[in-house]
Amino acid sequence: MSALIIDTDPGLDDAHALAMALTPSPKRPSVPVSAICTVAGNVGIDAVTGNARWLLGAFGDEAARPPVYRGAAGPLAGAVADAADIHGTDGLGDIPRWPVADIAEETLPAALALTDTARRRPGEITLVTLGPLTNIALALRLEPRLPRLLRRVVVMGGAVRGHGNLTLNAEFNIGADPVAADLVFANFPDVTLVTWEATVNHSFAREEFDAFFRGGSEAAASLRRLVDNRYLTDPGYGRRSAYFRADPLAMAVALDPSVVTRVVRHRVYVGYGPGSLGHGLTAVDWRDSRSDRPAVTIVEELDHGRLLELLRI
Repeated sequence: MSALIIDTDPGLDDAHALAMALTPSPKRPSVPVSAICTVAGNVGIDAVTGNARWLLGAFGDEAARPPVYRGAAGPLAGAVADAADIHGTDGLGDIPRWPVADIAEETLPAALALTDTARRRPGEITLVTLGPLTNIALALRLEPRLPRLLRRVVVMGGAVRGHGNLTLNAEFNIGADPVAADLVFANFPDVTLVTWEATVNHSFAREEFDAFFRGGSEAAASLRRLVDNRYLTDPGYGRRSAYFRADPLAMAVALDPSVVTRVVRHRVYVGYGPGSLGHGLTAVDWRDSRSDRPAVTIVEELDHGRLLELLRI
């Protein structure tokens, strides 16, 4: 792997995933990050783009500071969804912000930044998506060769066994733009899917969770403040028996593929129909009855001990 592009909608767990990619650790592979692309998801595009810039400043001089590109403000079709009830109206738990270095936003749209980088570095870029897949679908329409130009795509998304977190059976990132998600699954030959079920099945105890942010870096201190604010403003959060880290799990898979211990490969389809139970449904061809698109690598099991190392900041 030569470099990462991170497509993200920060987002509390996105902040943790970004710190994993941008801050040094003897326990994590060091992979250059060529770009951060933002997409409306957890909250709107203005907020998530501002959050990406602010987090890069909050992580301090030790952290890498790749260029930040603003992406899509909504899905290819249908209504905009958000997760402000979880992430706060600002996407980072409505925490009082402290002064950080001002990181500029680039002028090029995210989809163009993705296509331009892939053209300049064919076969070198691993794309990690932590939000809705709108930017990737737009980039595909701009550059139909994109699936062959990227080395690999790691997607956090999907509820392949129907245990949704946006609706009864739809996971948020896929359900927020199902048209875009289906385009990605139909066209990209090397997609690794880290699902919501994988996230739930690989949760962390409170002691493990808190230990992720005990390091001495500015990034660890910033993440501790975000988590402490969540404990303060959401009393039930501190009483949980298990903590989920969806986006950090996807980042762990992107940084160290050996953390994955079991996968299955099948073709994946996404339903579209606003207001219906099929909207955002991630349907897997478990019987391999069709052959009209590439198979997706669906992560089923990960090495818990290795995750504890990779997620520690």
